[in-house]
Amino acid sequence: MCSLVRRRYIGGKRSMFGALSKAFAQLPERALLTSVILCLFAALFMIGACGVFSWFLIVELSFFGDERYDKLAATVGTIVLIFGTMLVYPSTVMVVAGFFLDNVAGAVETKYYPLLPPPRRQGLGEILRSSLLLFGITVFLNILLVFPVYLPSILFPPLGIAVFYCLNGYLLGREFFEMVAVRHIGAVDARALRRAHRWTVMAAGVMITILTTVPILNLAAPVIATAFMVHVFHMLRA
Repeated sequence: MCSLVRRRYIGGKRSMFGALSKAFAQLPERALLTSVILCLFAALFMIGACGVFSWFLIVELSFFGDERYDKLAATVGTIVLIFGTMLVYPSTVMVVAGFFLDNVAGAVETKYYPLLPPPRRQGLGEILRSSLLLFGITVFLNILLVFPVYLPSILFPPLGIAVFYCLNGYLLGREFFEMVAVRHIGAVDARALRRAHRWTVMAAGVMITILTTVPILNLAAPVIATAFMVHVFHMLRA
């Protein structure tokens, strides 16, 4: 069992960390670098939108008619907004990744898996439907856990951290894997392969979730996650 864990997650070119290192190593290439730059613009737009909304809360709204209480309410609202953005950011990675899936996956497979038959091209509508569905589910589940789990975890932080990474790791692992897999096998076979390797796929999802919570690095997370999961898929399919 220990040797299997070392081979699959740590050691060798066909390991999880080997797959992640390949994804990072390919980032400077044009296809991936272009996608990273577009991700940066998308992230800047999100940050700008949050900033405008925070400014609106602070400057424009007057809840109590008393300047001190209004400032306090605006500050609390801004903190809640920032906290909420942190909770849902991992799921927004899926939506952003949908726009770059074919370019990123194609570049990875051209370099590392040149003998593969041509993949099935997914329509943007198909990708966005599944991505937006995941976004909705993830937001709902994270909000559902705010009061019973995340708030009590202020007293015991490891609980909230563990739930956050496990929940989002499962969801991101599932959706990224199936999104990549259906380019080569049918949806039914993609789900069957994922279920056969559910813990490996979930571990990959946790690694992706970690990427989304690391400042600066999270801006390129959609591209890194897609490239990483392409390697994971071919590793498990072999």
